[in-house]
Amino acid sequence: MVQLEEDFIKLVDSFVVETTNPKILEEISQLDRESRLLGISFYDMCCVIMQDGVKHKMLVSEFKTYMNLKKPATFAV
Repeated sequence: MVQLEEDFIKLVDSFVVETTNPKILEEISQLDRESRLLGISFYDMCCVIMQDGVKHKMLVSEFKTYMNLKKPATFAV
């Protein structure tokens, strides 16, 4: 695994742990269910929705805001 992937996983993990908004937590739960149904990792699913941006708009918006506040130097939005 390359450093960029490790940084993304850490960022997603910290976002999930620090999120307190019930609507965002529900979207995270839904995303987790969808990833299991598709047979892909939760992190891969996060990458897909970040690139797509059509589904889970609130989650994508919150994550991008969070990423701008906490991102490692290797990330850019």
